[in-house]
Amino acid sequence: MAIETNNIVMNKLPNDFQMNKYGIEVRLVDEKDTPFILSLRADKWLTRFIHQTDNDEQKQREWIRNYKEREKEGKEYYFIYSKNGIPFGLNRIYDIHDGSCTSGSWLCVPGTPVNHSISTALLNRDIMFGILGIKEDNFDVRKGNKKVQKFHLMTGSVQTGETELDILYRATPDTHEKGKRKILKLLNIEEYGNQ
Repeated sequence: MAIETNNIVMNKLPNDFQMNKYGIEVRLVDEKDTPFILSLRADKWLTRFIHQTDNDEQKQREWIRNYKEREKEGKEYYFIYSKNGIPFGLNRIYDIHDGSCTSGSWLCVPGTPVNHSISTALLNRDIMFGILGIKEDNFDVRKGNKKVQKFHLMTGSVQTGETELDILYRATPDTHEKGKRKILKLLNIEEYGNQ
């Protein structure tokens, strides 16, 4: 299904969306994921560079119910990543409008293999650019988050500015494809094989 805003046509994901790529399974978040989401989003260490969530299951379930309405409208998508059916990571695509979006809330369980963690970011952009038809991802990274800044520069994202707290970046389908090829080769990740 496609939606059109300001003469820009973008696709919508079905509510049962799932995909397997780079040996990783991805699907949309559901209320049953609340305990897993809170295990990451309420962890002070993991969320030191992103907005922390209250460790309140009822609030999180309510947030997910509201999010599912935004998902139906094609305004936001929240993903769970798994390996062999065991969830290990999550991230989002939000503020979708006029061919643009923001990616964020990227977290993985401590000890997740680097290839799996990197694959979640690649998959997020594969969905964003290749399936949804988004033309640019405008996102920010906290200034203290040097590893993630380095990753985004390695994958071709371009710094567009900064605020007091954040470095601002932009990724496009072209920068993603070029950066993705480099990362897949560097980490020996097979696009459709096992890791």
